[in-house]
Amino acid sequence: MLVCILHLYWLYGQFKAKFLFESTVKMRLGLLFTALALALLFVISGLFGYYVSYKTDGHLCPWAYSIDENKPVLVGKWAGKFIEPDSVEKKISLEIYEPYTKRERFFYSIGFAYSSRLWLKYNKFEGLLTIENKQNIEKYKVNGNVNMRDIQLFDFHLLENEKEVEPYYYSFLFTNGFWKQNDMSFLMTIIFHKTKYPNNLKNYDPHSNKKIKVFLSRIIAIS
Repeated sequence: MLVCILHLYWLYGQFKAKFLFESTVKMRLGLLFTALALALLFVISGLFGYYVSYKTDGHLCPWAYSIDENKPVLVGKWAGKFIEPDSVEKKISLEIYEPYTKRERFFYSIGFAYSSRLWLKYNKFEGLLTIENKQNIEKYKVNGNVNMRDIQLFDFHLLENEKEVEPYYYSFLFTNGFWKQNDMSFLMTIIFHKTKYPNNLKNYDPHSNKKIKVFLSRIIAIS
């Protein structure tokens, strides 16, 4: 009799252990499938948000994004040369950044801010201007504006816009920007001042200025 009871107790223990094991496995599988389903839903919603965001910006910001892959945009790298008033030839390049990079757009589409740029200003751009000769390379951060009535027209300015060349210092002004397909041009005005820290307003007036028409071509990446 005791043996039968012990055997039944053992069978109960085996059944209980098997039941708990199967329940644990089912619960973990259920959690795994739920997590995979949520992750899949998250990715699908993110891709959909990315697509909608890109298409929207393609309409609102056509100088930066093109719905037609064969249609060029202002965004990208441009390069050319110009000759300064002192007859020195210099290389010049302008890189215009995407308002939103692909990585930023993906994180925004799934609800995370990848950087501090939360809102896109549809006529504003940032970039980098590089002026180079044999002895020196100058790099300037750029802020610019696009004419939304005619996106082929633009202008920009440098965030740090002063260089010292004793006894003068000079600054740049960039106007009359125009681009079409793979060509770009703008008017670069070099303004020379008498002193950087004038004793009176008269000294601060521009001493002279030189206007230079600059032509650039798009740098096309070779895949």
